[in-house]
Amino acid sequence: MTDRGSFEFISPPRLDMEQLLTEAQHRWLRPAEICEILQNYQKFHISSESPTRPASGSLFLFDRKVLRYFRKDGHNWRKKKDGKTIKEAHEKLKVGSIDVLHCYYAH
Repeated sequence: MTDRGSFEFISPPRLDMEQLLTEAQHRWLRPAEICEILQNYQKFHISSESPTRPASGSLFLFDRKVLRYFRKDGHNWRKKKDGKTIKEAHEKLKVGSIDVLHCYYAH
């Protein structure tokens, strides 16, 4: 335990960020890869506004407190069956057997 009450876990060996970003354009990232990106967020630009119609395979990091409506990017997001709200999934990111992050994503 650290003095801030959070926990640390043993992370896998460092991944090659350039290779990881290239692969992210063509496949879903694995939990350990997402964790690596988030642990090294300083190496990335944190977007303060939504890009306009980003290309498929684009990767963006947002601070939801700064950019609340990140989905307003010009694309038509999938709707739930009610036709009104955007379809979202909630996930727990685990690395090994440890919950590292609780998040959601939009389709």
